[in-house]
Amino acid sequence: MKNDRGFSLVELIIVLAIMAVLVGIVGTQVIPYMENSRRAKDVQILSAYVTAGVVAYVSHADYAPTSGEMNVEISSNGSEDVFSCDIDDAQKIADEMENLIGQNYITDADEKFSSKTYRPIVKIRVVYDFDNRTIKVFAIDGSNNVINANENVYGTL
Repeated sequence: MKNDRGFSLVELIIVLAIMAVLVGIVGTQVIPYMENSRRAKDVQILSAYVTAGVVAYVSHADYAPTSGEMNVEISSNGSEDVFSCDIDDAQKIADEMENLIGQNYITDADEKFSSKTYRPIVKIRVVYDFDNRTIKVFAIDGSNNVINANENVYGTL
């Protein structure tokens, strides 16, 4: 009497074919979620700028204007991020933001931002609106277009 144990080659091929179909179906469903999670991480990085902007404003509110808008732009000089303010007296707020953020998000944008949406980022603009008491953060690409136009990243002062 023959003692057959194990699977035949046909059975193994059928199992592998079923697994390939399942991986194909599951893979196409999971990949879009992976990109969405990368974009959510990038939006979270921009939210850190909102938090840093609010803390910097609270720390140095006496240097900020009482009405209108103020812009802080974060760009790269090639080796580090540069925080500049469009109002000279309020540069202390931009400097405080730099101390709070402390990482080269623009200089090392390809390492810090992981989604395809935020890869072309070249600067971040933080807009203080003192009339409405809000702060908004915008990611800007090389053509000076706002990358995150559909994703609101803002806080209140």
